[in-house]
Amino acid sequence: MHKKNYETFSSDMDFSGYEYFVIGSGIGGLTAATWLAKAGKKVAVFERHYVPGGFTHSFKRKHGFKWDVGVHYVGNMDKNESLLGMFNFITDDKLKWESMGNVYDVVHVGGKKYQFRAGKENFRKQFIAYFPKEEDVINKYISLIEKANKRGAAFFFEKVFEPWLSKSLGWIIRKRYAHYSQKTTWEVLSKLTDNKLLIAVLCGQCGNYGLSPKYSSFGAHAMVIAHFMEGGYYPKGGADKICHNIIEVLNALGSKVFINADVQEIITKNNKVTGIKIDNTVIKSSNVISNVGVDNTFNQLLSKSAKKRCNFNLREVKPASGHMCLYIGLNKSSAELNLPKHNVWYYANENTDELIEKTNLADAPNNFAYISFPSAKDSEWETENPGTSTIQAMSVGLYDWFSAYENQPWMNRDDAYKKMKANFEMTMLNKIYSLFPQLKGHVQVTEVSSPLSTRHFSNYKHGEIYGLAHTPNRFKLPFLRPKTKIKGLKLTGQDITLVGVSGAMLSGVLCATTILKLRSWRVFKKMNKANKTVTV
Repeated sequence: MHKKNYETFSSDMDFSGYEYFVIGSGIGGLTAATWLAKAGKKVAVFERHYVPGGFTHSFKRKHGFKWDVGVHYVGNMDKNESLLGMFNFITDDKLKWESMGNVYDVVHVGGKKYQFRAGKENFRKQFIAYFPKEEDVINKYISLIEKANKRGAAFFFEKVFEPWLSKSLGWIIRKRYAHYSQKTTWEVLSKLTDNKLLIAVLCGQCGNYGLSPKYSSFGAHAMVIAHFMEGGYYPKGGADKICHNIIEVLNALGSKVFINADVQEIITKNNKVTGIKIDNTVIKSSNVISNVGVDNTFNQLLSKSAKKRCNFNLREVKPASGHMCLYIGLNKSSAELNLPKHNVWYYANENTDELIEKTNLADAPNNFAYISFPSAKDSEWETENPGTSTIQAMSVGLYDWFSAYENQPWMNRDDAYKKMKANFEMTMLNKIYSLFPQLKGHVQVTEVSSPLSTRHFSNYKHGEIYGLAHTPNRFKLPFLRPKTKIKGLKLTGQDITLVGVSGAMLSGVLCATTILKLRSWRVFKKMNKANKTVTV
């Protein structure tokens, strides 16, 4: 049980001592806030929800069951990885991680299972064993992943460049990365092989970036594949340990997080930020960081004239797709039910694009399903919740399926909407039972979320969890960088970099670096010094 370490916003609070204001308490905003706080700045983070953390928070229901909303596993958390050092730094080494074991994902395609094993060479050997005639293809694929990510690292770092450097050296960096980012995953893989089954299995984790092979950028695919290649990890005690440990560090540094603080407007004058408006209360400020997505920032929080100055245009990139999720609580432990630590990716056949593109609500779980077992990944679950376990099962959920009910209140929508959720629950449960028949008779609690649920809590207008779709066009948008053309307004979050916890965290570092400039190296030195004393 987390001790409350945040405050409820009130219009009579005095914010005059704060130097920076962050809108949104997701991991991108919290990372930027912590870096600034460690550089001696006083930061206030505003969260519209009644709990902080964005997609790193968890929620509880009856019988004590708790589920994560966004963090199902994280990669690159080996003791030698920089991402672990970053987490250690922003949580003062309070956040602990557990390995999911040698196998972190199992992909089911057409009735066959394919394991993703931790470690590049284990990954290579396992896939060659599955597809012995494709050894050369698999070796080329891994090499392409590595080359793409070397270019990608420079591409993301370029986002902190000043305009003059971005137009010169930055142009070269972007052009070199375009060789990978401006091709779809299908374009790249189909040139390597005509084996549709191999392509389907290699793209088995495509739900991690929200697009099937014919639509996703190979750059995004390469980043996500490499992120998990050394194995999957899960935070001890659940995903909300991430945000609560970071908030404790912020509090110790004199900064704070405020909930129920729904920012209505970023106020500008003469192309400069002058404040923000919350509940019709104006808080003066010349430094604002938005972590609520570029669509919300430019289309909801800024005036038309301010938006125009930023050359903001999303015509070529749509929001990422939504999803359906079934949350399950069981009346036996993970050990008793033999639940795995690894995730399951189920596909009815090898036609990944068709399964996802042409699905409907009635058949979605029969075509595609992602199944995660958070209680099995967390060694503390059984101690805190003996004799119980949890599952999360997701599938495609298009916003258009539910848009007729978007203006109805949460938890009080029409019976027709409730029936749609009930039908999804039944279909998904049957799919789970077909894969794990031992679970029959042990389901105690269920709850279904739709894209409308995501919209209600995250304020993403189309119920998307991944922000902007990870298409090739996404990587061409010039305004996806921390610094905007409005003085005093910075951006952070997964839209600026890439999907997921690590992508959003990177955006927070880039945002802080943009603000601190050369002073950011002092923070880097603090981080490196702290990490040298850490034992994992």
